[in-house]
Amino acid sequence: MNRASIGFVTCVHPLYDLPAVAAWRENAIAELRKSGNEVTAPPIPRTPADAIEIAAHLVEREVDLVVLFFCSWVSEDVTLALARGLGDIPLFLWALPYLDRDIPMPSPMSGLTGSGSNIRRMGKPFAYVIGDVTTATVEQVARAAGAAAAARALRRARLGVVGEPCPGMVDVVVDEAGLEKALGVTTVHFELDELVRAAQTASPGEAERAAQRLIAATGGRREVSAEALADSLRLYVAIRQLVRTNQLDAYCVRCWPELRDHHKITPCTAHALMAQEGIPSTCEVDVTALITTWLLSRLAGAPAFNFDITGYLEPEDAIQFAHCGAAEPSLAGDPGKALLRVHMRTATGATVEFSFKEGAVTVAKLLRPVDGKLRLFVAGGEAIPSGEGVRGSVATVRPEPSAAAFLAAMMREGVEHHLALVYGDWKRDLKLFCEFTGVEYVSPGARL
Repeated sequence: MNRASIGFVTCVHPLYDLPAVAAWRENAIAELRKSGNEVTAPPIPRTPADAIEIAAHLVEREVDLVVLFFCSWVSEDVTLALARGLGDIPLFLWALPYLDRDIPMPSPMSGLTGSGSNIRRMGKPFAYVIGDVTTATVEQVARAAGAAAAARALRRARLGVVGEPCPGMVDVVVDEAGLEKALGVTTVHFELDELVRAAQTASPGEAERAAQRLIAATGGRREVSAEALADSLRLYVAIRQLVRTNQLDAYCVRCWPELRDHHKITPCTAHALMAQEGIPSTCEVDVTALITTWLLSRLAGAPAFNFDITGYLEPEDAIQFAHCGAAEPSLAGDPGKALLRVHMRTATGATVEFSFKEGAVTVAKLLRPVDGKLRLFVAGGEAIPSGEGVRGSVATVRPEPSAAAFLAAMMREGVEHHLALVYGDWKRDLKLFCEFTGVEYVSPGARL
């Protein structure tokens, strides 16, 4: 996970000065710092004026998450003033289960429930946890900070969109102004011809060096000539310059029919190299899939990839996810078996083909709005072997709770045909992201 910045505010009632509070506060702050996050811990607010001043300080510090740490009952006008002053900074409520079980009053649970009811009514989203300062509780707070940091980063993200959606793909068309309003993300549009011209004038030497770099990261070339590989990687040189010049955080490109069928090049190898450099991409100008891929990559600190569903393998209780061949080679079970080949159907351009490694995965897709509401479809699963000889970038996954339930949920919820995958279990983190952004979390039924 990426390092996050936490504003930590201890909440007590101003009439009480309880010695145990200082110990709990210092312990919580120390453990959060040990988790790898930056912690700003202002003094305990005693009045609404204190709360307003602290909120302004945390806004100025641009923290990713504000944690309200409930150690006793509180003066609710103080916590409300804090919440109001934080703007769009995500809020996380952490309450001790009790301060002193044998002397019930004042109770942190009273503080949590009273403040939570008020904050919910004012329309400020939040997540919460109840627990002592333990490894498990601190991990929950730290993961919330990671999800909040992703939500905050998305508000500043710039996504490059090169060309229009591919022919017939109505399910990738989305109201980008609505996405910006809901999530803050900015889309920056470019003409496909502009990218092609930049590729045509790109340095042959840079393209050849990129080809050697990709050959070294894989099992080498098959069918595709060295000249064709370098020619396709002129797109890499052009895309990298486009990303740098326009300060893009991710991008998507209309790859067919113009590039693949007319120019006889593919952007697949360029996407794989850009993923190595930490810049996510998606195929076929699918902006919601691009946001999902960026989000998974950001949470995991590792490459994510965008697939089609290409097979229902009922005897294996599995789904085959695949695309032409644009994934980062480290996602292969054996990078030495990742091959540079021509496109599987058109025999044009160059692709990176391999079966994805085994392990726990998370599959997700930000859905086009229904009745103005954004939803995020999320499922866990296990990647299993895909077999020898399969073409493209392929992951075979046993989704939770089952392949049939996964597909039933997709059809019920109207999930589009592109889904993103990343290694690890990030369901809880995505649930937190949804809590902080107001996006509805949708799942096939797997337990969190």
